[in-house]
Order: sequence, then structure tokens, then C-alpha cells
Amino acid sequence: MNSKDRNYVVEKQKLLIGKEIQGDKILDIGGGGEGVIGVCYGKRVTAIDKRQEELDEAPEGPVKIVMDASNLTFQNDKFDAATSFFTMMFIDKADHKKVFNEVYRVLKSGAEFVLWDAVMPKMDSSKNDIFIIELEVNTPNKLIETSYGVLKKDYEQDLTYFKKLGIKAGFEVVKAEDYGKTFKVVFRK
Repeated sequence: MNSKDRNYVVEKQKLLIGKEIQGDKILDIGGGGEGVIGVCYGKRVTAIDKRQEELDEAPEGPVKIVMDASNLTFQNDKFDAATSFFTMMFIDKADHKKVFNEVYRVLKSGAEFVLWDAVMPKMDSSKNDIFIIELEVNTPNKLIETSYGVLKKDYEQDLTYFKKLGIKAGFEVVKAEDYGKTFKVVFRK
């Protein structure tokens, strides 16, 4: 079986990102690659990613730091907002709880954590174990067309899963939008 036969591809999903994130200090979890949040909010963003090469690809503007989201080295109550744009699918599920706890810790009281991600069905490990989602992201500054792919076996995620994680970490769910193949949830500390 070649790798193309293993792909589970979600057709192009269209997203609109506005100027909805408030505050001067925004932490972007997984802010490398296309750096969508950095494109939208520029110097207000501190983009973290585990891989330097991902940060090198991201557009100029944000502060870029190599860091693991499950072990943030920032002080408590530092950020006005946090974001995660199609990043949790790349983080081991065993670390999701740690990431949520760390984001909660570094956010100021009343701050929001905005998470966008893909609905990933449970995949049969014998076939279709490479999950790929294609995106068209309309930002205030430019249109970004990209795709994200990850090898996942016996792994699934959806809006309900992340809402539960957020509540367990202490967040209040302010808004939850399910688009079918993708979702967005806004948490408040």
C-alpha cells in the first residue's frame, strides 16, 4: 500500500479569522509554519513551537520562541489571550491536559483562549491512518491556503472533547462553533 492510499483527506475547509482577539500580549501555541495568528496580529503575538524550522517558516512580526506547550516557561498571569490554530492535532493526546493547564496558568484573569482545530474520526490503523485537512483561511491581511497532515492511529478528537478538557482545566466555555469538519471554541479564564 503506498502512502497516498493511507490518506484520509478532508476537502478544503473555508475559515474566516477576524480581529477578534483582544489584548496586547497574545500567546500562540504552535505558531510556526504559516503563522496564521502572527499574520493577523503581528507584534502582539508570542509564537511558540517545538521546532525551530517551523518558526523559521513563519512570517516576520511575532516574537518566536522554541518551547513545548505542555511545559511553558512563562510566568503566571502573563498573557492577555492565547490561541491554538490547528495545533492540538500535532500534540500527543496524553499531553493535551498539560497544555490546557499551562495555558490556563499563563493567562491573566478574564483572558480568553481561542482554539481552532479539525474533527478527527477514529481511524483504522490498517488503512487511512494519515489524516490531512486542507484549509483556505481568509484573514484581515491575506488569504492563506494550506493543508495539515498527521499520522494518527486509534485517535479521535472533536469539539466536545476539547470543551471537556477546557472545563477540567478551569476554563469557562464562552462560545463553541461546530462547522462539521472543523470547530472553534472560545474559553475564558
